[in-house]
Amino acid sequence: MEFGRSISARRSLCQLRMISQLDSALERLGCWLLPPHCLLCGAPGQVPCLDLCIACDQELPATPPACPRCASRQDVERAWATPCERCAVSPPPYTRCHAAFRYAAPVDALVQALKYRGQLTISRVLGELLARSVGRAGLACDMILPVPLHPLRHAERGFNQATEIARWTARRLGLRCVPALSSRVVAGIRQVGLSAAERRLNLQGAFTANDQRVHGRHVAVVDDVLTTGSTAAALAHALLAAGAARVDVWCVALAEQPKGPLPG
Repeated sequence: MEFGRSISARRSLCQLRMISQLDSALERLGCWLLPPHCLLCGAPGQVPCLDLCIACDQELPATPPACPRCASRQDVERAWATPCERCAVSPPPYTRCHAAFRYAAPVDALVQALKYRGQLTISRVLGELLARSVGRAGLACDMILPVPLHPLRHAERGFNQATEIARWTARRLGLRCVPALSSRVVAGIRQVGLSAAERRLNLQGAFTANDQRVHGRHVAVVDDVLTTGSTAAALAHALLAAGAARVDVWCVALAEQPKGPLPG
């Protein structure tokens, strides 16, 4: 059984590499025919095909020194290596949380334009920026899972912004993006405006995970914005209950988190 599973994994990896090579060739051709232009100012974009100029790229809001477990801000001398005090007392179910940027201008405007106005071309920029940030941090995983939307919410919006971002992140990092790893089975009410406690209650039993696909795997959950961590925690609980070996969280932007214990 393990031998057959190993052969299947190697075959999948080879197929992924072949697809990646073909995508790269098509990307180079597409960028030659239609050079990238900055979504923010209209200036020429960056090679190979990033619709963001160097000047605007350098102005993106960097994350401050942060806790490696929850990504919340902490003192410079402790950052990136030692978990913060609240994670030491009540750690979230995910092992690592990585945010590419702060949720501030102009990243917030890009996220909102994608999420609420359906400007899907922005997903490529956000996905590639997240991949670049993850690569620089030296992070890895077995597969990527975009945070699922409930089917009713998906039908209402017409797309899942986390999936659109995660696809580009996975492509740039040479990883598999597997939305089918998990489903959202409880819609709940919209999270915007809810307190941390209300968010936790709203997300109880919200997700299920595919036991066969996640068992023994290191899964990176991808989302656009992390605020209290309630959604990420609920999804991580479902993945770990299904047998995932480890769950990390990768997000484009980190909103200012409230003080107090994180969702556990």
